[in-house]
Amino acid sequence: MARPRRDLFYERECNEKLYITHKWLAIYDSNCRNVINYLVQRGVGITLYYCTVRCLEKLRVFLIESGQSYTTDVAGQWFRDTGPYPKGSLSALLRLDDFFRYGNVQPINAFPAIVSHYASLCEPWKDLLDDYLSTLDQKERSLTQVRNCAARFLHSIQSNGITNPSEITFQVLESYIKDDAHKSHNSDAKYTYVIGDILLFMASKGMCSHGLGWYPYFRMHGNVLLMQDLSQEQICRIEALRNESQTFPSEKYADLIPGFLECFYSLGYSGTPCKVAKSTLNHLLLFLEMHGLGYNREIASVYLEPEILISKGTGWKQKRRILDLFELYTKEGDVIPQVIFRNQPYRCNSLPEWCRKTLEDFLKLKTKEGWEPSTLSMYRSSTTRFCFFLVKQHVNSFSDITVEHIKMFNQTDQHMTIEGKNAYNVRIRRFLLFLERRNLIPYGMSFSLACTVALKENVVITLSEDEKAGIEQAGKQASTSTELRSHAILLLGLKMGLRSSDIVKLTFQDINWKQQTIRVMQQKTRHEIELPMPTDVGNAIYLYIKNGRPETACHSVFVKVRVPYDLLSPAACRYALTHTLPDRNCPGSGFHVTRKTFATEQLQRNVGQGIVADLLGHRGTASVSCYLNLDPDRMRLCPISLEEANLTMEGRRYD
Repeated sequence: MARPRRDLFYERECNEKLYITHKWLAIYDSNCRNVINYLVQRGVGITLYYCTVRCLEKLRVFLIESGQSYTTDVAGQWFRDTGPYPKGSLSALLRLDDFFRYGNVQPINAFPAIVSHYASLCEPWKDLLDDYLSTLDQKERSLTQVRNCAARFLHSIQSNGITNPSEITFQVLESYIKDDAHKSHNSDAKYTYVIGDILLFMASKGMCSHGLGWYPYFRMHGNVLLMQDLSQEQICRIEALRNESQTFPSEKYADLIPGFLECFYSLGYSGTPCKVAKSTLNHLLLFLEMHGLGYNREIASVYLEPEILISKGTGWKQKRRILDLFELYTKEGDVIPQVIFRNQPYRCNSLPEWCRKTLEDFLKLKTKEGWEPSTLSMYRSSTTRFCFFLVKQHVNSFSDITVEHIKMFNQTDQHMTIEGKNAYNVRIRRFLLFLERRNLIPYGMSFSLACTVALKENVVITLSEDEKAGIEQAGKQASTSTELRSHAILLLGLKMGLRSSDIVKLTFQDINWKQQTIRVMQQKTRHEIELPMPTDVGNAIYLYIKNGRPETACHSVFVKVRVPYDLLSPAACRYALTHTLPDRNCPGSGFHVTRKTFATEQLQRNVGQGIVADLLGHRGTASVSCYLNLDPDRMRLCPISLEEANLTMEGRRYD
């Protein structure tokens, strides 16, 4: 290389005067000197050397004459407006900008452009990179790109004196990513993913923590949650759980994530829930490892609170459910999507101590008695309402309750229907009996809460001929999974009189295709019945199983149309009726109307009451009598003559 000229623009004597009037010029000349020295030290050729000097000097003259100071935007605009320039000019400006921004030339603008970082790797980094590349199933060109990306990262940490993966920290990783510049976002993403992948490979070998592998991904999207992002109250809650969380180390939590995701994916969820599950659990893992925490469900709840505050939709609810399912997975070893989680505290928890403890004992007693969750919820709701009324009346002990308190509560407690009010009063009365047995109130006080609903006889509502024809027509046009399922469900109610609770729990073992019968253990009466299966019912079930039922391991015949493909709730039967007959809007519009229609039709066909009772699964004929008044032909045989009733008719009026 020829000797460079000694007379460089930043070494001239006239610069001293310019530095006084243009204070930015001293820094500019200093960085230009750094660029030139950088090229000289790397043995740059004479052509590129002089191209760089001329480009930087021309930019300097332009800045002085225009009265502007150096900025990246000003230099870029000058280059675009006054070009074209020799090929090396743009590189000169990029290297100058690197010195202004970072104090050195970034790898992306280095000279020479291609550096073999892989050849400079020492142990253990080179062998580790080779092991990682051997796990990839890609074309040679892609492997070369991955190798270059990973080698660039490993060479950097090797240059910083790190000789073992366990020495890599979040601070080291952040420093590298911050200084590592790229030409485009796509190039930045490519390098970031490779760094994350090789760190996760190290983590799978136990060489470093899993959180390091996830840090580049979440940082690239600006989604790293730090402790300082939380409120002081949230930080205090987390710190109070720090020691307790260490019993469940974050690495143990990380080891459970793949098993959970495998179970979750196997349920057949679509892409979005699967992505949310993976992202949520690994983002929480990153948060735990960055702050030296172990896994704890309460910490996970605090971690999710910022998401709730900034979220504009309900996506955070899906993340909360993922965390609930994972918590259950840590205990049961399986993902159970049927479980419904309650995240809001019960209102009874805010009651004063004097009544909350007694109420809890009452609810525990009802739980031991084996009541269904819905019934227990009714007990909790009604008794909590009563206790809050007592607190509002300044009652401080159950022994202070008087008959007047109970009567006043009964008068002020409002419900939409009388039946609803009575349902609440029944539970409250049993709570009062519980208090009596504990000698907290006098015996007999429970009778002061009176029943408010008298016995009444309801008119039986059945489907009209037009509505039954509408169901038949809908069955002929059914093609989707939901339509085929709805038609089969409606025929089971209309042609066999099955309740919704029995239909949704119908299994393949309950159907005898050869004998054309269905055996059902009735959910309501716990009485087993075996019924003949009409041909049209069997055909509807078969078409649903063949053309509409999703593939699932669930033993129930009827399953959900969306994942998880598991047991339906009885509400699906009402859905089938309302969507098949959308114009039906009258009392008795629930699915039970199909059972009433079935019973009425059997009586109209001269089937005896005893046989109808057997078909309905009743143990007696008393409940069948209400359907007799829907048989107009036989009802006309019941009235007696006016003469027998001692009634005479004169002038077309009864006297």
